[in-house]
Amino acid sequence: WYQRRVRAPQFRNVADFGAAELTLVQYLKNLDFINQITAVDIDRQLLESHKNRCRPLLFDHLNKRNEPLNLSVLCGSVLEFDSRLYDLDCICAIELIEHLQPEDVPKFACNVFGALLPRHVILTTPNKDFNLLFEFKEGQMRHWDHKFEWTREEFKEYCDGVVSRFNYTYKLVGVGDPPPDQLHVGPCSQGALFTRKSLRLPSTVAWAAHEQANAEESSEKTQEEQHSMSRPYEVIYSVDYPVKDKSHTPDYHLKNELRYICGRLGQDEYQDTGEDITVISIPHLQTFPSIEQYCASDEHIAELARECPDLQVLDDGLSLLVRNVPLSPESSLSGSTDDIYYEVVREREEVGKCDEEEEWW
Repeated sequence: WYQRRVRAPQFRNVADFGAAELTLVQYLKNLDFINQITAVDIDRQLLESHKNRCRPLLFDHLNKRNEPLNLSVLCGSVLEFDSRLYDLDCICAIELIEHLQPEDVPKFACNVFGALLPRHVILTTPNKDFNLLFEFKEGQMRHWDHKFEWTREEFKEYCDGVVSRFNYTYKLVGVGDPPPDQLHVGPCSQGALFTRKSLRLPSTVAWAAHEQANAEESSEKTQEEQHSMSRPYEVIYSVDYPVKDKSHTPDYHLKNELRYICGRLGQDEYQDTGEDITVISIPHLQTFPSIEQYCASDEHIAELARECPDLQVLDDGLSLLVRNVPLSPESSLSGSTDDIYYEVVREREEVGKCDEEEEWW
């Protein structure tokens, strides 16, 4: 259910309140249209022990994103205002609210709906009516840390209270259908999608709501100064994911791959036979996956090879002459091959280092 809601391309910056083991973040980071993900939880030790789940994997380095993505893990209370989370596209509170003390539930609403003012809020909580199917003992809840669990009527009453106080509408949804013969208990979890009525925020009203929610006296500082200073959350981890360089065309990358593969083949030939030159057929190069993926014709590859100072296209148009030299910037080819020749080498070495660092996975 949540995945269907958050796939909307207008969700470009998302916060996950009560991130815990950062499970939801692992899904969100695979959505190419999201530019900012902020995971928030009050348990610092839990975040520290799971922050590696946010690190870019080898796959992320080999398949770079089309759009930038920053992923940050913050330690703090969802009852506190942090200006970095102001006016987001979406705040998610998945199975969170039942972990709050009952007296803190109104403070949570004031912070999220009255101060942070996201465009959308996705909130889910267990449906107490469904517990009948679990054959619980009287008063038993689904988790030891749950402070309460709401029936469907109680949840609807809470949502009605939110929209009566704040500038939002909501729609109720169910998560996890009951058995066909037990439809009267409702879904396993109940959710609500809140949507802010106004697309653009009047900044003075937004800051006044924040002041009221936190019961603070007015300050002489401007709203902008207040927002910039109000950052109580501690940064546990932050990373920018690899992004494609849009200035580099497919031909640019294909040319680099040609030079890299031909250089490696020439090096291998030099080590095996001591020969100074090697003839490599273009159809043979087409068998390499890194070349094949571009679906280029033999003629186009020959055309690109003519632009490479270290490759020579023979008269048949289907063979390349390669000088066999050790593959290093200090080699005799360094004068004729610029930094582009070694770019693929460096990138692959960096990816190799990232692969070694992922032993924790």
